[in-house]
Amino acid sequence: MSLDRLFEQLLLYIVGRVAIAAEAVNQAKEAATSVESVAETKWDTFGLENSYLAHGQAVRLAECEADLAYFRKFSFSNSEVIELGSVLLLSRSDGWQRIVIIAEHSGGGEFELDGEKALIVTPSTPLGKSLLLKEEGDEILMKSRGVEIDAEIAQIFMGQV
Repeated sequence: MSLDRLFEQLLLYIVGRVAIAAEAVNQAKEAATSVESVAETKWDTFGLENSYLAHGQAVRLAECEADLAYFRKFSFSNSEVIELGSVLLLSRSDGWQRIVIIAEHSGGGEFELDGEKALIVTPSTPLGKSLLLKEEGDEILMKSRGVEIDAEIAQIFMGQV
């Protein structure tokens, strides 16, 4: 697997999130300022509700833009021990397998790279905490729908982008 290609796909995923958030802001602003949103009675709160939604979407857009700024400066770790910036292949005994990127932003984000799924994991999550300081070949316990499943760190990818 090419870390250059992974980095490219990671940025495309984050840029896509920014575009979706920007569209949501535009739609919410349009709804909030639409003629249909003008209150007809003192109990009509449609316009007010849409303005709250527009604000929330604007906050989400700012968070997505901060994620993009973070990943534009992001570099992969070159360590044999899992740390912030590590990229690894995690395989479970039930056949589940993911390329995992340890990063501070966009936790839970998932995208595809050449037919394989890549997952962004923050170090503050239970999975992230269990992976930190582990090495290739180490095993961890993961929970899936309340059931504990063994997972192995099959490979740690090293190299700079």
